[in-house]
Amino acid sequence: MPDKVIEVKDLRFRYREEEPLIEGLSFEVFRGEFFGIMGPNGAGKSTLLKLLLGFLKPREGQVKLFGKSVGYVPQRFSVERAFTGSVQELLRAVAPKEKVGWVIAFLHLENLLKRPFIKLSGGEQQKVLLAMALATNPELLLLDEPTAGLDIHAQTHIEEVLKELAKDRTVVVVSHDLGFILRNADRILCLGAPFCRVIRPSEFNSVMRELYRLH
Repeated sequence: MPDKVIEVKDLRFRYREEEPLIEGLSFEVFRGEFFGIMGPNGAGKSTLLKLLLGFLKPREGQVKLFGKSVGYVPQRFSVERAFTGSVQELLRAVAPKEKVGWVIAFLHLENLLKRPFIKLSGGEQQKVLLAMALATNPELLLLDEPTAGLDIHAQTHIEEVLKELAKDRTVVVVSHDLGFILRNADRILCLGAPFCRVIRPSEFNSVMRELYRLH
């Protein structure tokens, strides 16, 4: 049996008492998996990532990580206005120069280091956010909508990067991009009413109508 990287048992969370968001959710993610999380708007996908990281506390239930460092890549649009420094300054704030050299080379960021983050294109910003998450060389990488708002060329490049990263670490991705998840995920958590279950990509067609409430 592969090592468990994430173990969630009977998780419950709500922002308002009268509006349950996540109810009785249980699943596991194993070492070396590319694990997708998908579902309709409002199903609690980004909230689940924050619960996994401890940014939010569950109402009930357990969340266990394997105790190693975790790299988190938030939605680009939620952070881009807050970053006013250069790419080099942002990376130095995360880790010493000698620790990020491999990340800069891997993501081909050499020509971006002196440019302000807010002046970069969407694809360039996403690569910098990935670099910040990778700076500590985490064994688990969590990504929230990594291809959202990017043009097709940037989407393709980010997907290629994530495929390479997934060869030697566990990757968990929240995405509305069904094609991206179905092409890359080993297993998928379908999150949202009226059910939550973990499936293989080959099973998606059998649950799509129910998951997205198509009639």
